[in-house]
Amino acid sequence: MVHQPYETLIHKAAEIDLSDSLDLNGVCGAQSLDPEACVCKPKARGRPRAYNPDEVLQKALKVFWQKGFAATSLDDLVEATGVNRPSLYAGFGDKESLYLKAMQRYRESLAERLDEVLICNGDPNDTVLSIIRRYFDIIIDTYTGESQHPLGCAFMCTALNEAPQHESILEMLQNTIEEFDIRFEKFFADGQKYGCLKPGHDPKVLAQMIGGITANLGVRARAGASAQELRSLVVNTTAMLFA
Repeated sequence: MVHQPYETLIHKAAEIDLSDSLDLNGVCGAQSLDPEACVCKPKARGRPRAYNPDEVLQKALKVFWQKGFAATSLDDLVEATGVNRPSLYAGFGDKESLYLKAMQRYRESLAERLDEVLICNGDPNDTVLSIIRRYFDIIIDTYTGESQHPLGCAFMCTALNEAPQHESILEMLQNTIEEFDIRFEKFFADGQKYGCLKPGHDPKVLAQMIGGITANLGVRARAGASAQELRSLVVNTTAMLFA
């Protein structure tokens, strides 16, 4: 090996960013004053995320569902999710952002279940009445089955109070109602197309009526109504609409 002048080696060593070339033990070949000998491990890129985002959102959802948005503190969310504040902020943003993400997860999960039920394709073994009652079975199970005390609709029972003070929550509320109406309007239009629903019914009006019944169930569940009481209400109201 050709030896370089000592001054040259010192100069080259000074130009090396030792903070970038340190290995995990803090030792680098640059200390030998031979830049060619500096073969170091790459810097650690930071710790991998130690939590499952879906699980965090589900746990946060339960807290918001039970306590509401305003009454839920960051300490509540940290305790429920097991994720510290810096990690929550880094992964989900502030409390409002976390609430919106949790509600979005709730909406998507419920929509997936409803899309499996709200199908009217002319099957003679299915009627609009039977399909709508299966829909309400899912809703009632959701509204009454999350805790010892029925909590109602996670979305409607928490977003309504906050919408006037939070534009993002208001927008989410409006979008959710609109998506609900569109889903049911299409369902009822398909029912008319396949002869399962009388032509005189207006799909848009029916969609809004189903939305009203759904909201009513959520409020009653939150107020302590049992699943049996809610199902009795559904049987009577749907019989008047579709029998």
